[in-house]
Amino acid sequence: MRLRGIALGGLALLTMVSTGVVLAGSSSADEPELLKSVGTQLPVQDFRAIELDEDRGRLYLAQGAGSDLPLVVTDLDGVLKTKVPAVTGASDVVLSDDLGTLLVTQDFDHVTAVDADTLVPSARYDAPAGACVYSAEPAGDKIVGAYVDCGIGSGGLLVWSTPNTAPVVYTGGPNYHPVIDASPGGRGLIVAGDTGYSPVSTYVIDVSGATPTIVSKRDNTGSNLIDYALSPDGTEVVETVGSPYEHHSYRLPDLSDATVYPSGVYPGDAAWSGDSSTVAVARSNTGSNDADVLFYAKGSTTPTYAVDFRRGDVLWQGTLLVNSAGTRAWAVTYDDVYQNTQLLHSFGPSHPPKAPTTDIDITARTGSGKNKSTAYVTVTWTSPMSRPGGSTNQQFLRVYASTDGATERLIGNPELTATGTYTTTYALPRGTTTLTARYTDFENWYPSASPTTSLTR
Repeated sequence: MRLRGIALGGLALLTMVSTGVVLAGSSSADEPELLKSVGTQLPVQDFRAIELDEDRGRLYLAQGAGSDLPLVVTDLDGVLKTKVPAVTGASDVVLSDDLGTLLVTQDFDHVTAVDADTLVPSARYDAPAGACVYSAEPAGDKIVGAYVDCGIGSGGLLVWSTPNTAPVVYTGGPNYHPVIDASPGGRGLIVAGDTGYSPVSTYVIDVSGATPTIVSKRDNTGSNLIDYALSPDGTEVVETVGSPYEHHSYRLPDLSDATVYPSGVYPGDAAWSGDSSTVAVARSNTGSNDADVLFYAKGSTTPTYAVDFRRGDVLWQGTLLVNSAGTRAWAVTYDDVYQNTQLLHSFGPSHPPKAPTTDIDITARTGSGKNKSTAYVTVTWTSPMSRPGGSTNQQFLRVYASTDGATERLIGNPELTATGTYTTTYALPRGTTTLTARYTDFENWYPSASPTTSLTR
């Protein structure tokens, strides 16, 4: 299970200095080309979780846990298709193993089954009082919810066999703030551990019987648990933890060592392709021109694909998704300190990411009458733009004037704000004056640009 939207609290911001794994303009044959990705704002207000429905060409977006905000459905590019007003206040959304039902965790007190074709609720699984359920996973013929204590006495797992019946409350494994995952190939097994304290103990729990049973347990699998990603074939689980700075994986069911997928900085997330051939791993808070997501073939330590989000684009934990063939992936980032932006990135070997572009234009005209020697200059832009939250996210350009090839004079230094327009005036000398709007990204992420226009007096 991806740790989707921490229940009952804010998302922790984890920052580390990047050391780099893949560099732009790859330096060896083993390093894939590093591609740049710009996100597109999603049609949500209070984002919590995302799920992929490749067969129907949809993304499902949970928003507003505990509120009246509806479940949102978009196409695979994040364009709104519909909203589901009957399903609100979601902290989690996941598709069933047979792809026919959405399981939506709502209001911290129940899970709703929604027909994936009609988007009509079909069943309900209620949590007991005092158990604030915030995520759910299908595991064989059971539904397993992870909950935190809000009066019941401890955190733990809820295991439902059928809707509208009381679940089995299980606290024999993780019992503080569980993170869980399951997969179609797991045959009733789930992988679970607690976030919120360290070191991490990882469990494999069989929920197929009347009472959950621990199949295996491995202590000290890292610190600061973020995520488990169980391969769809049920053979390998990738753990995302704050330390060590790699993505370790373990075999099921015994949790013996499998592959260590290199990360090199604070790990952020992991996700498998539907055919279990490819695992994508995310790296937290990297710089520009430094990989944020790497693709690996199962069992390999050499990346096959790499994508970069600009410095300041922070991955929403639990949002990394990969399609069935391992050829396209999705992730959500935010680029402001208040998490008011929810930017969808889509990328992969068969789907080039939306690349950064620089779109700046400059025009000028002379006045009339007594102002005929005055240039009225207008600069417009759509990309890049400054981002809120700090000086490192600010973008500026410089406006210059040069007459008949003389040295340029700086006549403006606007910030590229969301207004998209800057105007100024300039007293024209006699001759031909060239006006230039010059932009250079000090991080060398957005392309440079120097559009010009000319006036003759």
